[in-house]
Amino acid sequence: MDRPCTLTSWRVLPGQVDAFLDTARQLAEVLRQLPGAPGNLTLIQSVEDPAVFHSIGWFHSEGELEAMRRDTAARQLLEHLVTLSAECRPSAHRVIYPDR
Repeated sequence: MDRPCTLTSWRVLPGQVDAFLDTARQLAEVLRQLPGAPGNLTLIQSVEDPAVFHSIGWFHSEGELEAMRRDTAARQLLEHLVTLSAECRPSAHRVIYPDR
């Protein structure tokens, strides 16, 4: 079975990096507290442009990804990340290797 993940590219608005990081940390905590702790959040920052971030949301199943998408707190935090960004490009993927 495919292991889903989300990959989002962000360009944070000037002066909003601290708020963006705080909100991303809150989202990571929400993911850890969902039933079964289905997801993890990895956030990386560009060394060439500190306003550019990429987030990877890791899940064990499509059902767990959908549960996160239905969670009110997770949705609100994701929406807040969008408001802190000049650009947001989400995409869905599946892990091929390593498979677990």
